[in-house]
Amino acid sequence: MDKIYLKLNKKLDSLTKHKQIIHNTERNTHTFHPRVINVTNKKFMKEQINTLALGPNYAIEEDPKHYINKLIINTENAIRNLDPKMQNTFRYLATKKKSYKS
Repeated sequence: MDKIYLKLNKKLDSLTKHKQIIHNTERNTHTFHPRVINVTNKKFMKEQINTLALGPNYAIEEDPKHYINKLIINTENAIRNLDPKMQNTFRYLATKKKSYKS
């Protein structure tokens, strides 16, 4: 009985060593393609490339012109919910913020 177990253990050891060698070589030969390829003349910082490499979930969804219109509408709706005495003050502050961004 001991001979059978010794023989089986040798087979098992040889199979697991062979499997480990194959597994290690597969890991070394596999390479990933870059997710971001810059085809423009602009230079990107490392942080920008890392953000772009995260995928389309981090991309701008809308054209900035449409986005600013929605932002103005949402800001005005929020201001209308304020006390009427404070509305003009917040409209002035929102206008100042928008003019700095432009």
